[in-house]
Parts: sequence; structure tokens; C-alpha cells
Amino acid sequence: MRGRVSASLERVKVAYFEMIGGASGNMLLGALIDAGADVAAIERALRTIPLQPWTVEHRRVEKLGIAATYFDFVISAEPVEHRSRNLSDILALLDESGLAPKTKADAAAIYTRLGEAEAKVHGSTIERIHFHEVGAADAILDVAGICVALDLLEVERSYCSPFPLGRGTVSIHHGVYPNPPPATAELLRGMPTYDAGIEGETVTPTGAAVLATLVPEAEAGLRPALRAERVGYGAGRSDFKIPNVLRVSIGPSGAIGDAAPPTTSLSSDVVVLETNIDDMSPQHFELAIERVLEAGAFDVWLAPVTMKKMRPAVLFGAVAPLEREAEVAHAMLAQTSTLGVRVRRERRHTLAREIETIATPLGSVRVKTVAVDGLARRTLEYDDVARIARELGRPIAEVVARLEEHISHL
Repeated sequence: MRGRVSASLERVKVAYFEMIGGASGNMLLGALIDAGADVAAIERALRTIPLQPWTVEHRRVEKLGIAATYFDFVISAEPVEHRSRNLSDILALLDESGLAPKTKADAAAIYTRLGEAEAKVHGSTIERIHFHEVGAADAILDVAGICVALDLLEVERSYCSPFPLGRGTVSIHHGVYPNPPPATAELLRGMPTYDAGIEGETVTPTGAAVLATLVPEAEAGLRPALRAERVGYGAGRSDFKIPNVLRVSIGPSGAIGDAAPPTTSLSSDVVVLETNIDDMSPQHFELAIERVLEAGAFDVWLAPVTMKKMRPAVLFGAVAPLEREAEVAHAMLAQTSTLGVRVRRERRHTLAREIETIATPLGSVRVKTVAVDGLARRTLEYDDVARIARELGRPIAEVVARLEEHISHL
């Protein structure tokens, strides 16, 4: 299904967080304020949270030549016992506040994600776990403030760059830990990371929790197609050899419009994993493919090959994100009869895409839209088409034809 791109395609306002020099709660909030979020409105909302008195530190700073907003909360003599809250304590504070329902829900989701990570790291339960640094009043205000700012800026979807991780060790409540500390590492499981070449903590648990909750794992590390209307920089407390700032770009999704701009594509490094198999029952490949996909592979394939002494065999291949190499390789080794897996690093280019759910006379169906040289190309989600065909008891080709005809008139 092709057609000229028009304004009728769904647009949502998105935020893209670029972690130039890391991510923390106050860097995220500072960037959103720098991008235009009303400070007075944020403060009014946060004053409804029943916490001890606090003030704000709000100033313009420069980090290696980049002007940015530094924003932080100064807490008045917070009792020691308040710096070790559990999840129910924090959720109660949010519930008692005058924050908007969506803001409460987003902040609660972030702390729940954080609690799950802490519980796993400490071998405990989410009900018993206690937050220390991230349970302090300033961290609660950071999380809630970010949610308020996103609401004020009418952001509907968030994306982020890969996470730059520092080296060395980090001192926290429990002692000295490798960088990133365990809770941060757990929060970033499945998210794209890279070595920033910096001695020091670049991504804090609060920063990791916010982005890991607000940004879908499948979209982390991808730069979205957007028309940036606002750009802001938030500064951190540290001074590294790279600017300790985080940038946010905000605007409507899709760089495509009636003027038919060039194709928007994304590039990223991936790993390709392959192995030759000549002693495995063909029926066993079905489950092996399923398990390799579950391990994080983007795609899996089988191809006939001929090995030495003219032995027929199967080439079992997969492509996966860099950070899932070990998991995918393990699945291939565990689920097949092979003794080894080859791995190579390649670069891929993909079209920026939007997925929307469309109501049709046959039922709801997801449609993927990409733009190529100003032309929209739409693809029906196979799983939805197959579901509708089963429910109606009709041939899938007939269902596809009717759905495509309906969508072509939108």
C-alpha cells in the first residue's frame, strides 16, 4: 500500500533524550525546563506532595562550552528515617498529593520499576525493599517533577539514545560497588549501552529508572523521526572530559509531510550470529527459532548449505542488537545440536516507522507506516490479520484485500 504522505497520518508529540554526558533525575528535569516547561507550574504541583520544606536551585551553567540549565532541590533537614522509604511509603506520598492522575500514574510506574530492580538485586520482594538515595525527598521530587514537565509540554511518547556508562566504582549506601551499581545495571537490562570512557557515575539509578520506564525497550537507542520545535539542555553536577549534559528535543513525530522530504532512515550496529547444522531433526528448529527470538534476536533464518564431503546442512542465522549477543548465542547453543556459533558485527540502516492501531469493519488492526522519498508505505501487522481470518473463518488473502481497501481510503 503506497500513497503520497499527507497530514492525515497520525502525529504525536515526542521527546528524544540524548545522553551526551549521562542521565540523572536533575539532568532530565533541567533539560525539560530548558526546553520550556514552566518552572512555576512545576513547583506548584510538587508543593502538593507532603514532604518536609524544600527550595530549588535553578541557574544557567556552562559545561565545556554548552549552556545548560542546572535545576536541583534543596531539602531542609530531612530526617534520616525518611531517606529509607519503601515503595508503599512513596506511593502513599504520591497518592496524597494534588498531582494530576496521569502524573501520579507515571511517577508510580517509575518507582515500581525501580523497586522491582532493587528487589531482584537484593534477593528480596518489592514490598520489603527499602530505597535509600532514591527514596530521599529530592529523588521523589525529581521523578514527579519530570512527569509534571512532560505533561506540561504535552509529550505523548519518549525515546532515548544509548546509555553512556562510566568506569571504576561508585560509593552508595551499601558500600563501594562496580560502576554501574547493581540496581542501575538491572534497570538497564535490555537497553543499549556503551563505554563512555569516563571514570565516574554517568547514569544514576533515578535517571535509569525514568528512561527505562518511559521509553519502550524496542525503541531505546533509536533516534525518532520528529520535527524538533523545542531543544533543551540539562546539566549534571559532575565535570567530565565530555559535557555533563543531557539534551532533549521535542516536537511532532515524523519528519515527513506534504512537502515530500527525503527518506528518513536510522542506522545502528548489530551482530550477526550463524552456525552450520547437519545432525538435527528439522522439526526441532521450530522451537529453536522461538527461543532465539525470545532471547532478543531481531530476526532468525534457515538456509540450505553444503558442507565438506558434500554433506547437506542447514545454516541457522540470527541478527540481534549488540547488547543481546551473549543471550542469543547461548540460546542457539542450548536449543540446537551445534558446538559453536560464529559472530560478526555489521551495520544496518532501517526506515523510521510509526505503528498505529486502526479500527476497521473487520476489527482493529495494527498498521506500520514508513516514508520513502515522500511516499507512504503501509504494511498490515500479520498477527492481527491472521487473528481476524481465524475469527471470521475466512481465507487470509480475502481478509488482506478487504483491510487494504479500507485503509487505502483513510
